[in-house]
Amino acid sequence: MRVVLRLLGLWFLGAALILLVIDGTRSLAASALVITELAGTIDHLMPDVLETVQGFVSTNVHPLLWDPAMTTLLSWPGWLVLGALGALLLFVGRKRSDGSFSRESGY
Repeated sequence: MRVVLRLLGLWFLGAALILLVIDGTRSLAASALVITELAGTIDHLMPDVLETVQGFVSTNVHPLLWDPAMTTLLSWPGWLVLGALGALLLFVGRKRSDGSFSRESGY
């Protein structure tokens, strides 16, 4: 299970790096700071997904989950959301030490 979490974390960090490079390139070309929201990235890659997810969450889960929670998350930069998710997955999937500082562990 830890291997899967680490692999997913690396994939999310890789995607975050790609989105950061895209925003950086757009910022250099425009000579101004350009930050692409996660909703804009999802809408560019998969045009009808956000409307479908909004309808599903509003009707089957709870309307408050979509309006304040998901809309806030979707308004953040895509590289920030994917990077934070990737870091969280890598943290959860890390190898845990026994907590001792012995000579064999290098400390």
